[in-house]
Amino acid sequence: MKFAVSRYVVGGILAVVAGLLIADGDIKGAFKGDLKTASEGLSRYSDATLSPSEKGIVYFAQGDFSALSSDTLKVSAAPWVVLTASLSLFAAKGDLEQVSLEAIRNIYRGFGFHTPQKIENWPRALAEPDLTYPVGQNVGLAKRFLPPTAVTIANIGCPACHSGPVYDENGTPDPDRVWLGAPNTSINLEAYSNAIYRALLTYSRDDQKDLLWAAIDKLYPDLKLRERYTLKFVVLPAIRARIQELEATTGRLLPFKSALPGLTNGLDSLRVKLGLESHSTIIENSVFNSIPELGDRVFRDRFLNTGTYGVPDSEAPNSTEPADITRERLRALAGIATFVTIPSMGVAPEVAISHIGDMEDVMEWMQDYEPQAYPRPLDESLLPAGLQTYQDHCSDCHGTYNDSLTSPELQSFPNIHVDVGTDRARIELTGGDIADAINASIYGPYIQGRAATEYTAPPLAGLWSSAPYLHNGSVPTLQALMYPEARPVKFRVGGHSLDLEKVGIAGDVGPDGVWRYPEDTSPWMPSEEVDTTAFGLGNQGHESEFAPLDDRQKRALLEYLKLL
Repeated sequence: MKFAVSRYVVGGILAVVAGLLIADGDIKGAFKGDLKTASEGLSRYSDATLSPSEKGIVYFAQGDFSALSSDTLKVSAAPWVVLTASLSLFAAKGDLEQVSLEAIRNIYRGFGFHTPQKIENWPRALAEPDLTYPVGQNVGLAKRFLPPTAVTIANIGCPACHSGPVYDENGTPDPDRVWLGAPNTSINLEAYSNAIYRALLTYSRDDQKDLLWAAIDKLYPDLKLRERYTLKFVVLPAIRARIQELEATTGRLLPFKSALPGLTNGLDSLRVKLGLESHSTIIENSVFNSIPELGDRVFRDRFLNTGTYGVPDSEAPNSTEPADITRERLRALAGIATFVTIPSMGVAPEVAISHIGDMEDVMEWMQDYEPQAYPRPLDESLLPAGLQTYQDHCSDCHGTYNDSLTSPELQSFPNIHVDVGTDRARIELTGGDIADAINASIYGPYIQGRAATEYTAPPLAGLWSSAPYLHNGSVPTLQALMYPEARPVKFRVGGHSLDLEKVGIAGDVGPDGVWRYPEDTSPWMPSEEVDTTAFGLGNQGHESEFAPLDDRQKRALLEYLKLL
């Protein structure tokens, strides 16, 4: 089978470029190859001087996976200059005086993207990364002499979802410092995509072109003539045409809801990319996925909480030990991970496959990666009982650790698929049609699609900073998970502080039954409400696993889990 191509932002850019900039002659002869570029952030690093793990963190942080091209502009990439000028005007309600580069940083932070001053776990031996753009926004200038074309292209990258703020001993997040590999429990891709749509709808119109160009000139006074002409005669007409098409069909950028803060909707994105859903028809019922911490993920032989993406010939649960994590295994995992770039970054399958070597380096870094350590002293008197409780009640699903009470290390991970009573909407929507489409594609040799029947138990590294919990992010704290009667029906998420004792989002249930943030805290980005009565967001499950434990065992287990 072939992957269906859907258009989200700019459609048919190559054809438009050729048609406008080459009036006569052989268009095919003059327009050879694709318009493409590399992320600006990669330019300061030389592969020859880096170890595989160092290459991995560099590529994870700022690698583009060939997703900055005219092909991805048809799918998920965006022309950075037009995008940021439109978003700035939209946020400022058309007030040109408020348009600035600093405002762009604040706008992206408002969607949960990190705009830090420092990456806390960046290797000291490496040059500091370029933090000009929001973390997870890869940007590069693509240009060609004939036809005279230039576009600054932006596309999403790995750390947009896989980086989190550093937390202090009070559980207060510092958004100016981030930890690569931690989950971004605040990123709001739904708000981001909706804002892009409304901004482009408003400021790509002919009657707003003077204001848009004034914003572009203010933000990018050194914009070259070639890019200016490309934007004016190619990109903006294409955007206007595409927005009009969307207004006549779905009335939104994407045909599905992208999720809540800290959650993603890769399932619907994949279904559209596979041609199993139409990009012009609204998908009514969507299910979301809690973004995982990357610690110990190389122990897994299947990815996603449904286990949909697997190493070939790994259908039966296979226990993984440290000795099993060889270069060959990392390459197999890299084959799976590159598949994710197809629905997330819009690259073609053959392009994704070409980056398995880069992803193999990322896996080398993930093997060395350590989550941020719990920032407060632990009650050492509870740790032995916590370890014993974990071994007796949790290790069969979540893995066996050594006996260390300071730095536990995973010794065996069962790769088990189990039903613990959690919301089954995601299982029911992840059917055999997805698995069949994956297995029949050119990715067949690199990935084994699996029809979901139950959820895959995850490793628990970095659990203390990963709230909210369960596969759909429906429980705000580990304490509430252990005491099901304390699980709130509604709570807020996004820009939150952590309660380091309850282990999870800081807050409490008010008289109206809604979990709210403490009055003395100020979220670093707008929060949204999670309603666990909504489709796919049920907070049930995992009750029977905690039922045999008394209060002291639960308290000890909670303390031990902070170590992982």
